[in-house]
Amino acid sequence: MTKKTLSQLFEAMYHGKHNFHEFMSEPLQKLYCRAEIGPASYRREVLIPDKKLKIFHSFLNLVIIEFLPLNENVVFSYRKGFGVYDAVSKHSKSKYFFQTDVSSFFSSLKRELVHKAIKDGAANCPVADVVQNLPRILELICIDDALPVGFPCSAPMSNAALYRFDNILEKHCRSQGLIYTRYSDDIVISCNQKEALSQIEDTVQEMLHVYGAPDLHLNRSKSKYFQVGGRIKILGLMILPNGKVTVESKLKREIEALLYSHSLGRDAFLAALPRDEDHGIARITGCLNYINSVDKEYLEKLRRKFGATVVDTLLHRPLPKEKTQ
Repeated sequence: MTKKTLSQLFEAMYHGKHNFHEFMSEPLQKLYCRAEIGPASYRREVLIPDKKLKIFHSFLNLVIIEFLPLNENVVFSYRKGFGVYDAVSKHSKSKYFFQTDVSSFFSSLKRELVHKAIKDGAANCPVADVVQNLPRILELICIDDALPVGFPCSAPMSNAALYRFDNILEKHCRSQGLIYTRYSDDIVISCNQKEALSQIEDTVQEMLHVYGAPDLHLNRSKSKYFQVGGRIKILGLMILPNGKVTVESKLKREIEALLYSHSLGRDAFLAALPRDEDHGIARITGCLNYINSVDKEYLEKLRRKFGATVVDTLLHRPLPKEKTQ
């Protein structure tokens, strides 16, 4: 790989359309705003980048963050061509399961951890002067000393930041006959011998501290153990007794009800919707695309039941654009 400086790559990508001097020196406070989202019972702060900062983050993702090492055997979040199905399907033949998540995930991934991940992975990047420009890179992607929720770099950076932890935990799990996957802040570990999971929560927490960062803590109130014979629901997907991974029954009932009302005509469809027609169509399209990524056999069942032309038209229909004020 022939490496080039950050400025050379920036100019090669944007041909003067965007200013490298601004990339290196624009005050961050001008490039984002803060907002609270979620219901009143669970409000959380997100940072909303402006157009310019989104461009800067897109550049950093393309030339640095996408080249940082991550454990592709266990991490399936924020990766092109992979999704929740890949994180769950690895456990489809297991009998016993442990699931937990990391509390305040992004805000616990501190600047120091991000610094180490980029510095350690710099050799893999096409940028010749990563280390020299680290202070500005960190300034662009870390706010309040951590990865902020809402910034484009935060999600892919989280995979690289936990590279060492993922490697060590995977190695431990393999030695104990366990299967480990992670999807963002969600951790799933499974096996076929119940006793193998007896100390796993404490083990994961210890490894988070030692090989991740002291600020990383499991959300123990959400930790749970379950086994075959009960309802196996992981990351919103179901593992059936035969090992097949599918979408949950609630979603199946919803999509079949929507398709049925749609088949009765526009008046019946509108009467069945809680909101407007565009929202209803968008919901069907979103559900069908999700089903297509998880369980193509069930999608084929929907084609047989409601008509292949109807289902495929809705599946591939572009989502309506957001209305501007």
